[in-house]
Amino acid sequence: MRDETILEHAPVRATEPDPAAEALRSRLYAEGRAAWPGLDLARADFVAHLDRHAGACELAALHAADFYLACACHRRLAGASAAIQARHGGELEAVLRSRNVPPAHRDDLRQALWEKLLVGRPDAPAKIGDYAGRGPLGGWLRVAAVRMALNFREQARTDRLVPAAELVEAHHPASPDPELSFLKSQYRREVEQALRDALAGLETDERNVLRLYFLDRLSIDRIAAVYGIHRATAARWVTRGREALLRGTQALLERQLKVERAEVDSILGLVRSQLELSMSGLFRARE
Repeated sequence: MRDETILEHAPVRATEPDPAAEALRSRLYAEGRAAWPGLDLARADFVAHLDRHAGACELAALHAADFYLACACHRRLAGASAAIQARHGGELEAVLRSRNVPPAHRDDLRQALWEKLLVGRPDAPAKIGDYAGRGPLGGWLRVAAVRMALNFREQARTDRLVPAAELVEAHHPASPDPELSFLKSQYRREVEQALRDALAGLETDERNVLRLYFLDRLSIDRIAAVYGIHRATAARWVTRGREALLRGTQALLERQLKVERAEVDSILGLVRSQLELSMSGLFRARE
C-alpha cells in the first residue's frame, strides 16, 4: 500500500523543450521583429502561429519577416494591415492590369481582395491566417489577386458557370472498355468524395498551386512568376501537390471500399487519366 501511495503521488516530469528548436524559434522571431520594429507582436503569439502551421514549412526555410507581418495582421495589431497594403499594393495593382481588368472595376476588386485577405467576415475569417511562410508573402498575395482577376474575367465574359462537376466523367465518347465503364458507374460517388476529402487535407499552398494549374490553366512558368520563384520550384510544387492528392485519394478509397487492392489500383488509374477534368470540376464546385 505504501509503495502504491508513493507511485500515485510521484511528480510527472514535463517534456523538456528542444533547445535547438527553441533557439530557432527565437531567431525567427528576432528576424521578424527587426524587420517590423513598429509592430509589437508578442513572442508567444508568434510561436503559437508557428506551431499552428507546423509541417507546412521547414522552420529553417521560413520567410520570417513575412511570417511575422502576416501573424501581426492575423492578430489585428494596429498598423499591420496598412503595412501589407503599402508594401504589396503595387504588385496587386500590376496583377489586375496584366489580367486586363478594366480600370473602372479595379478599385472594387482591390477592396474586395483586401477585405477577404486581411479583414474577413463573421462567417469567413481573414485568409492572412493561412499564410504559412513557405514562400514570399508577395507571391502568396499575387496568387490571390490572380484568382480574383480570373474569376472576374470569366464571369464578365459569360454567365455559363459549369455546374457541380461529373468528377470522373470524361468529355470524350464512352470508353468501350467494360471494366472502365463499370468503375465509372459503380464507384463514382466514392471517388468524388475521396477527391474532395483528399483536396481538403492538402496544405493551403498545395491547393492554391493545383487550382492555378488545373482550373486556371496557368503554365509552370506563369505559376513561377506569380509566386516569385524559380520554374523548377514551381514544377516541384505542382508535382508534389498532385501526388499528395492522389495518395490521399488512394488511402481514402482503400479504407472506404471493401474490394481487392487491384481494383483500387484500377480506380486510381482512371482518376489519374482524367485528373485534369476532375480537378477543374472539383475546384469549380468549391467556388
